[in-house]
Amino acid sequence: MQPKQASETQPEASGLQPDPAPDLDPDFVPNPSDQPDPALPAYSGQSQHPGKPEQPGDPSRTGDPLQQPQPAPHGDPVKRQRLVIGAIVVGVLVLIGVVIWVLLNLLGTRPQAVVSTPSPTASLGPLPRDTEAKDFQVGDCFADFDPNASKARAVPCDTEHSAQLGAVHTYPADDSFPGTNALKDKGREVCGNVKLNHEAADKYVLLQQNVYPSTTSWDRGDRRVDCFIVVDSGNTIKEDLLNK
Repeated sequence: MQPKQASETQPEASGLQPDPAPDLDPDFVPNPSDQPDPALPAYSGQSQHPGKPEQPGDPSRTGDPLQQPQPAPHGDPVKRQRLVIGAIVVGVLVLIGVVIWVLLNLLGTRPQAVVSTPSPTASLGPLPRDTEAKDFQVGDCFADFDPNASKARAVPCDTEHSAQLGAVHTYPADDSFPGTNALKDKGREVCGNVKLNHEAADKYVLLQQNVYPSTTSWDRGDRRVDCFIVVDSGNTIKEDLLNK
């Protein structure tokens, strides 16, 4: 069975005219979304004059946020950080320099030991002779030596004697009295610097004898700390005990 073809029908001439356009409902709104909201102000950002192009906003108007001048940035934070780090490094270096300077000054003011080395005896006259304690020299040999006496009998070292001056330390003239214990310690230090001729020294029982200033002699200018090599058996030494 074949489908029927739709046939166009011609309006019949009935003499009827089409209805005129229906009357518009005054409450009818074709596109509600396109109508202005009566609750909003009359100006909505659109031109009040259709067809007239809008003028660009006046920069001087404070109501336009896009036209507000932007505040200038307050410097580069990376640059500020570098400046702070540089200042810290410089401060640390200055502090280290000050500490080193103070340490050098403190070390530079420490009194340095002045130890005489054996040297040929200066000519104070022919030997034997009586010699003042202030004139004793390293290498001098003494007969009948008394450490408490202000004088001693100097003799040639190849003759009988009981003591020989091994080393001397002299304090600076402007130093204050260091105290008896400090002088004893200095005496032991000075004796530790004596260089003995062991071939000769091994023949004797040798002792060390320190002589240092008292408070009274210090006030008179005595600054010597002497180290003597002695024997307690009398004038039994007959040779030079120092390694020259």
